[in-house]
Amino acid sequence: MKNVVVYLSFVFVVVFLFGFAYSFSPEGGDGKSVFADKKCNMCHSVEVAGIESKKKDAVDLSLTGDKYDADFISKYLVKEEKVDGEEHKIKIKGTEEEIKTVSEWLSSLKSK
Repeated sequence: MKNVVVYLSFVFVVVFLFGFAYSFSPEGGDGKSVFADKKCNMCHSVEVAGIESKKKDAVDLSLTGDKYDADFISKYLVKEEKVDGEEHKIKIKGTEEEIKTVSEWLSSLKSK
């Protein structure tokens, strides 16, 4: 009986430690979660990631990486760059790390 209690205690501690360790995410999170947290899907969709916009005429960003690199996207999101002569409609409010994270994620979305 004592061995069973020790074994179950050990299993509980291991499960707790794994859960605790995996509860931490990188500082900026992952790009998809930042995209969702900043409500980018109000105007944009990313079909390859399963993200659908609430707008019917939403711009799909699934192939953004084919045209733009992460640095350009970061600048565009804070209205320092233009696409087709136009700035992004909304200046993204977020930390530099969040903007960098979502920009790197969007730039990784390329055609195969």
